[in-house]
Amino acid sequence: MKPLVQAAATLSSASLVGGCLRALGWLRTDSTYVSQTQFFIRKFNICREKSHVAIKILNGYYTELEKHGRIWELEALKQLSSPTSSAHCLQLISNFTLRGRGSAGEHLCLVTQLLGGDIKSLHTVHETVFPLLLAKRILLHVLRGIAHAHSRGVVHTDLKHDNIFFDAHISTETLGNILVSDPPRRHPPEASFDGTVEAAVTQPLPIPTVDEAMERIYVVGDFGSAQSVSNHTTDMITAPPLRPPEIIIGGPWDEKVDIWTFGCLIFELVTGHGLFRYEPLEKYKLDPEHFMLYHMVCYTGEQFRAEQLMVSSRAARFFDTECNLRTSPPLIKYPLEVAIRRYKVIEEPDIYSTAALMRRCLRLNPENRASASELLVDPWFSGVD
Repeated sequence: MKPLVQAAATLSSASLVGGCLRALGWLRTDSTYVSQTQFFIRKFNICREKSHVAIKILNGYYTELEKHGRIWELEALKQLSSPTSSAHCLQLISNFTLRGRGSAGEHLCLVTQLLGGDIKSLHTVHETVFPLLLAKRILLHVLRGIAHAHSRGVVHTDLKHDNIFFDAHISTETLGNILVSDPPRRHPPEASFDGTVEAAVTQPLPIPTVDEAMERIYVVGDFGSAQSVSNHTTDMITAPPLRPPEIIIGGPWDEKVDIWTFGCLIFELVTGHGLFRYEPLEKYKLDPEHFMLYHMVCYTGEQFRAEQLMVSSRAARFFDTECNLRTSPPLIKYPLEVAIRRYKVIEEPDIYSTAALMRRCLRLNPENRASASELLVDPWFSGVD
């Protein structure tokens, strides 16, 4: 679980010296606030100019997990940022450890570039389906970020709307004016285990218009769930509706899990709706996982093969010895073109080209999926910057 908050201070010699400037938001999972706080920094010497940056501060528990190799965020960011970085991946500028109050323990602090917000907030504010050209721009930038990560042996494993960010696109002067006109605020004091605290009020940066969004650079962020392609610390990855089949059936996996999720995101950004629903289907007595697998077969028109199921530890729960779903629901072909056409958001030629791109990502066997670098030259992205 990962609360995220932002503020600001002076960074000097890997130590946090000054006070907070602004809180941008909290991320939380279930009901527990745990890991990360982001801060604007008042002064940081980059190329001899003062720049605002962000700090993500992990709580004591997550800092201990990082120390013991249970999470891999710091190492992932190091591999992504050196010797060369990508404009479409979060970039590690520095890191240091901060001593917390009382029982909080130590906090690992990750200094990165300042970003403006995520595409979930962009969609929420405008309450409309993204224009196709904007969806293509976002997806192309995400794909470039994925390709860079995979080239460094990093698998993101948690691609979704609130982990895709746009650049801040704001000058130091303008940001200073925002901080003056809308100064930082705090919630009323409340008791904690170590005394009284005053939590920062969330004050995100202004959300761009749709036209402005067409000029933004999009960045794959939050590598808190990232894993090495060759050394996995957990097999429970990816938000359930975006989870690839090999994870559900307990099979071996690699960077191609990100490609499956990317295929789902194509549908979401183009139509404004999710492709899969992680929920039971009472009509056919399918629990959420069975329903996901059933939908995968219907959408792809493929069948799971014995060679894949034989190396998947949970396959017997879902499939019989003939590689059929045990619950025996009627298999109905529902091509991706039909799923896209249902929402009436793009023209017919675009429906076919979008479905063709998705099909390269949504293969039941990960070995058959295209790589990120192969997808980058797909004609669907022609003319997109």
